[in-house]
Amino acid sequence: MSKDTRSSTESKFVTVLDTHAGYCQVCHQPRVVAKIAVAGWQHHGTICGQCLSGLADELHRRGKGLAVEKVGSNGNALTAIRGGNGHSKEPIRH
Repeated sequence: MSKDTRSSTESKFVTVLDTHAGYCQVCHQPRVVAKIAVAGWQHHGTICGQCLSGLADELHRRGKGLAVEKVGSNGNALTAIRGGNGHSKEPIRH
């Protein structure tokens, strides 16, 4: 499925609903914050760009050394390779 087709038929996991002056729920500082919606969650959160950027940096930091490859012809199983030497493999079942 192409990226354009997928984006028009699927909703995003995190969506920015609005931006306004307020308090960030992460750092509790007065800032311009985004009101965000998370798919499947009825509540909305507010977060500033600095904290959102910090979360993205944390995601990249934790993801270093993690590679994911498809295993098998059906694509139902993935292998996550963790650690610096790449010798630890754990199957992940969906």
